[in-house]
Amino acid sequence: MWVCPTSLVSHGRCFRRALYQRLFSVCCDVWMNPNVSDSEQWVDTQKGGNFNYNALELHKVGVLRTFYSLSDDPSTALSFLSQVKEHGVSLDLYTYAAVVRSICCWGFQRKLDSILVELIKEDDEERGFSVMDLVGAVAEGEEEGSMVLTLLSNGLVKAYASLRMFDEAIDTLFQANRGGFVPNILSCNFLLNRLITHGKNSTAVSIFRQLKRIGLNANDYTYGIVIKASCKEGNLEEASDLLHEMAEAGMTTNVFAYTTYIEGLCMNQRTTLAYQLLVWLRNAKIQVDIFAYDMVVKGFCNEMNMEAAEYVMLDMEQHGFEPVEHVYSNVISGHCKNGNLVKALEFYNKMKERGVKINCVTASTILQSFCLTGMYAEAFDMFIEVRDMGIFLDRVCYNVALDALCKLGKVEDSVVLLEEMTRRHLVPDVINYTTLIGGYCLQGKVVDALNLIDEMKEKGLKPDMVTYCVLARGLARNGHKKEACDVLDEVRAQGLEPNAVIHNVIIEGLCIAGKVADAEEFLRSLRDKKCLENYASMVKGYCEAGLPEEAFELFSKQSKKVNFWSKNVCFKLFTSLCNDGHIDKAKAVMETMLAFKIEPSKSMFGALIGAFCRVNELRKAQLLFDDMVTRGMIPDLFTYTIMINAYCRENRLQKANLLFDDMKQRGIKPDVIVYTVLLNGHKMGSRCCSGTDAEQDEVLRTNALTLWAEMNASDVKPDVICYTVLIDKQCKTENLEDAAKLFDQMIDEGLEPDFVPYAALISGYCRKGHIDKAITLVSEASHKNIRLDRRSLAVVKRGILKSR
Repeated sequence: MWVCPTSLVSHGRCFRRALYQRLFSVCCDVWMNPNVSDSEQWVDTQKGGNFNYNALELHKVGVLRTFYSLSDDPSTALSFLSQVKEHGVSLDLYTYAAVVRSICCWGFQRKLDSILVELIKEDDEERGFSVMDLVGAVAEGEEEGSMVLTLLSNGLVKAYASLRMFDEAIDTLFQANRGGFVPNILSCNFLLNRLITHGKNSTAVSIFRQLKRIGLNANDYTYGIVIKASCKEGNLEEASDLLHEMAEAGMTTNVFAYTTYIEGLCMNQRTTLAYQLLVWLRNAKIQVDIFAYDMVVKGFCNEMNMEAAEYVMLDMEQHGFEPVEHVYSNVISGHCKNGNLVKALEFYNKMKERGVKINCVTASTILQSFCLTGMYAEAFDMFIEVRDMGIFLDRVCYNVALDALCKLGKVEDSVVLLEEMTRRHLVPDVINYTTLIGGYCLQGKVVDALNLIDEMKEKGLKPDMVTYCVLARGLARNGHKKEACDVLDEVRAQGLEPNAVIHNVIIEGLCIAGKVADAEEFLRSLRDKKCLENYASMVKGYCEAGLPEEAFELFSKQSKKVNFWSKNVCFKLFTSLCNDGHIDKAKAVMETMLAFKIEPSKSMFGALIGAFCRVNELRKAQLLFDDMVTRGMIPDLFTYTIMINAYCRENRLQKANLLFDDMKQRGIKPDVIVYTVLLNGHKMGSRCCSGTDAEQDEVLRTNALTLWAEMNASDVKPDVICYTVLIDKQCKTENLEDAAKLFDQMIDEGLEPDFVPYAALISGYCRKGHIDKAITLVSEASHKNIRLDRRSLAVVKRGILKSR
């Protein structure tokens, strides 16, 4: 509890009288002691400032006398005090009060802060007085608002704040104000900063407002701190108001405040606005530093707006700021998260060309991206390249390289790499060993995996649950049920309790190994420890073993009890049923998901629609398509293409055209495949056409040419199949001139036709009696090593014989 210093001033005379009497009596004892004469006995100046601690331990008053005798040399005085404490001489309340006064007079604020921190840490009972007792003792004889009390108050605020005793710091701050002291802006800023560092942003803003009400003259740095707190709370409006408040107060808004606000905007996904502010500052000739650009680039990367991030990088270069390591790292990380490894490597190469330092974080980001895309050889090659560049690589980088080698089946090479870590003073940890254990298990070398467990223990590394899960999975996947169960005993021996995760990996591993009966037996053996997640793993195991019907049966049985299915399990079962042709059961899984409020993914709707289309169940496919749209899911290009193809196959071109128009209205850009599907559909007769065969052909031909023109206008490049479909259409409608033009255009585009367009043109020429042209095409195909089918050659022969 704070004791207001001014309440003790009125008792000053009584206090001083008592203090002088105490000191006088102690001094008399010292005077009568023949071993102590004066302060010269306390300091041995002949030995470089060494002190006679034996005498000091018996006569604590000598500490104060010696301290005062060194008042003209503060550094020596403080050194003396430190050495006294190191030799176990405890100081009493009045000695501490005198020391604090002296330090305040010398203006040694940092030393005062450290002494107060030490005092707060110590136990009051062992010391014999509290921090508040010290405040009261220092206040004796001091006038209200004196420098000593002001410095002491500020020091206490900072000491409490540095020890995260925020309630005490805040109480000290406001009690000092009630005692007549104006809070020092530096101590206030220190407190606010510490509050923000420890996530107490709203408290910092609240204290700032209260301090403003009691007359605190906040500086620009104070405003910058509070703006940062508001931004971290997501209160951008308040942060903006603080900037305006600074301007209204006639305060020059500094770069720190603006940069803090820019950082806050970026943290709250308002990076575009942050960049606009940065440009405005630059145009207003207000200096911005590279940190502001760094924040904007990072913000765009976090928002996955990589195009904007690259634009800002170019902009900062044009304005004299060379992108530094962090800027490149953020862009590389963003491209890796976006799955654009090519772009990430482009910026990595730029770093090398420009001599920008590459750190292990940037390297590991690219290495992990290589591994995620299955490019394990490339990942290891890059690891070697970076290592040979002399860049420090941590355990994370080495672990990625270890994993890459294991995935490539080069476990022995990964063991060599593990030894290299040791030579480079990187002691392999549990994660590194776990990666190697997984590698041995992938190769079926379970004995080596078990030996690694023993090696870990010998080196003082304790396998964790992840290690045991990797080992159990490896043993189970290699069909070693008994050994996998033995791992559970090992887990218990280590004082751990096997959980559902390790049970699940054994169930799924045995199923992958084809040991479904063993997996079922293991599931039954769990008895009372059996949980719902284990059933889910059994369902996934059945799917892995190619037994979707058994998986569906277990799914149906358990789903009647309780909803415990995760979206992942449902998707796996659904996919397995679809691939095996069990469409109705797949639909039942989706209906179960909907009943339990598990929203099926867009890809699940697309897969089921595709399955119905393949078996010509167009009505069911359309109902699913409509349900998907009703749920707010916009079908993707793949789903539209499947539906359009199904309607074209059924000669229902009107429905296909309506879907095509709907797709474009929803902003989905058609690709060459969907155009090809529609063009192929217009080759056949259509229920939407009426009239004579000639009229129908003309309608289809016109529609096909319209689609062709639209495709070319939209910059969709036709491929060989697309050209072939249209050439075939023109030949069947006896528009051989247009067909020949399309054939030549295809070759001009650099596309190599196969035997189908040759066969279509040859057949068309023969029907029209253009045998010479047909023979020329046969010769050309032969020259290009294109083998024509027997039918085409027979047509040519008949045409030759007929012409004779």
